[in-house]
Amino acid sequence: RTSSTYAEVNGDSLCVFHAREQRRQSRQDHKGLALSMGRCTGWLDPACSGKGWEACQHFCVQDAVFDAQAEPLQDIKSVRDYTEWMKSIAVVAMPGCSYELNSESFDPKTSTAVFVGTFRGTHTGNLEGLPAPTHKSMETHYVYSMHVNSEGKVDRITKVWHSAWAAAQAGWTLPASVPSASNAESFFHACESGKGWEACQHFCVQDAVFDAQAEPLQDIKSVRDTVRDYTEWMKSIAVVAYTEWMKSIAVVAMPGCQDVATS
Repeated sequence: RTSSTYAEVNGDSLCVFHAREQRRQSRQDHKGLALSMGRCTGWLDPACSGKGWEACQHFCVQDAVFDAQAEPLQDIKSVRDYTEWMKSIAVVAMPGCSYELNSESFDPKTSTAVFVGTFRGTHTGNLEGLPAPTHKSMETHYVYSMHVNSEGKVDRITKVWHSAWAAAQAGWTLPASVPSASNAESFFHACESGKGWEACQHFCVQDAVFDAQAEPLQDIKSVRDTVRDYTEWMKSIAVVAYTEWMKSIAVVAMPGCQDVATS
């Protein structure tokens, strides 16, 4: 066998070896991905259906961390405590509630699964910390971001949830511990988007007073002197007047302008 023939055969063998290694690694990666995603989805159902930590712990490390920028969850720092909180909501406050998984994904680069879901329930049970049963229903969207460790177990969960919106649907008053800045911001968004008093009232006292040193509002001040009336006025102009104003900006003042979403 000549040296050139040997090199050719040896090179082919090396290529075959690398191809086999790549296929083996791909199978291992796929297996690891399936295991990690399976642990995340395995946690999701018992957590959202109120089975508590006893059913959820098999998919997590024991000290898994929980985080959420939502008023009812501000004191909950562990996944264990969160699953018990969900159990109290699903079993006691809203028996018969349900959830719908809208989408799911997994990023292998960050070992993070993301789930988007919708929770539906009616407040019919007595639970300490909540008002008496309102018999009102909520349909609220949420997102879970779940990180898994090298063993494929969940070690951190972040929940993104508009709790104030959900509380308003269920007829719950916000807890006194909620910072006033949070109420003010929630009021601002509800008012400026034209949702009216129905959405804004949860952040105000019923006789909240309104005042403005602005020409378009000077008559409103004298005739409609409460926040309730102002939010209804905003509701009336938000849909019609604002869209017409935007039309004049986009068509007349700035033809060819574009709106680019940043997130």
